[in-house]
Amino acid sequence: MINTKETIEACINYIENNIHRKISLDDIALYVGVSKYYLHRMFKTLTGESIIEYVQARKLSASINELANTNMRMLDIALEYGFDHEQSYIRAFKKKFGYTPLKARTEQISIEIKEKMNINDVLSVHNSIIYKPFYIFKQKFNLIGKKYKILSRSGDNIANMHGRDFFYHHSHKIRNGVNPQVYFGYTDWSEYNDGHIYYIPSIQVADVRHIPEGMTGVHIPPHKYVVFRFVGFFRPDDIKGRQVGRLLVHLYRKWIVNSGFQSADTFRFEYIDTRRANDNYCELDIYQPIKETGSTL
Repeated sequence: MINTKETIEACINYIENNIHRKISLDDIALYVGVSKYYLHRMFKTLTGESIIEYVQARKLSASINELANTNMRMLDIALEYGFDHEQSYIRAFKKKFGYTPLKARTEQISIEIKEKMNINDVLSVHNSIIYKPFYIFKQKFNLIGKKYKILSRSGDNIANMHGRDFFYHHSHKIRNGVNPQVYFGYTDWSEYNDGHIYYIPSIQVADVRHIPEGMTGVHIPPHKYVVFRFVGFFRPDDIKGRQVGRLLVHLYRKWIVNSGFQSADTFRFEYIDTRRANDNYCELDIYQPIKETGSTL
C-alpha cells in the first residue's frame, strides 16, 4: 500500500532538490511512483493548487533572493530557475505577485511568497492525510436512507458494513435522488452519552415525499460547516471506523476548541463522491456544523 504522507513529502523534497531545473508532473509522478492523474488530484484537493502551480510559485519565490541580493541579469535569473525565456519569467512573476521582477528589485514593496510546504502541517490518519480545514455554507437539504442504532463504542466496521450494504443494494430504490453517485453517511450523536449513535447511510433527495419501505427521511437545516477532507490511496470501501474516529479526535480536540467556533448541532455527515474514487484512490469529506463560540443561533 502506498504511504500517502510519505508520497507528499517525497513530492515536496523532489521539487526543492530540482528547483533550478524544469519540472513536469510526469517527472514528479515517475519519481514517487504514483499515477500522475491521482497525484495531481490529491495535491490539488489538499492545497487548492496543482502541483505545477506550486512548483512555479516556489521557483518564483526562490528567485526573489537573486533579485534582492545579487546583480544577476534578469535573463540569467530566468534561466537559473528553469524558464526558457526572460519574458516568460517576467510574465509569470507579474501574474503571481502583481509586480514585475524589476519592481521587486528596485522598489519598496511587499510580496506574499510561497515557502516550502511544511510536511508537519499534514496530519496522517491511517494512511490518509488531511492538510487544513475549509468552510462551506449549505442551504437546507434532504436525505433518505436506512437508519441504524449503533453502540457508541462498537467495532470498527459496523457503520462501514451498513454503508456498503445501503449504497450497493438499497440506494437504487430511492426514486428522486439528486445525485445517486454521492454517498452521505449521516450520524446523529445526540444520544452519544447514553451509549449509542444513529447512523443513516443515505443519498440526497429533492424531497421526502416518497420514502421506500424500511427507510427514513432527514431534513437538514441551513448551516455553516467546517469541512475536513482526507485523501488516500485506497478503496472507499476500505475506510475503517477507526480512521474516521481519529479524524474526529483531531477535529474536536485539536481544531474546534481553539478555533473560535463550536458545534452548532448534534449531527455530522460524511460525503463521498464516488465519481472521484476508484480501487486505488479515495476522497472523504466530514462536514461538522459550526457556529461562533457563544452564539445562540
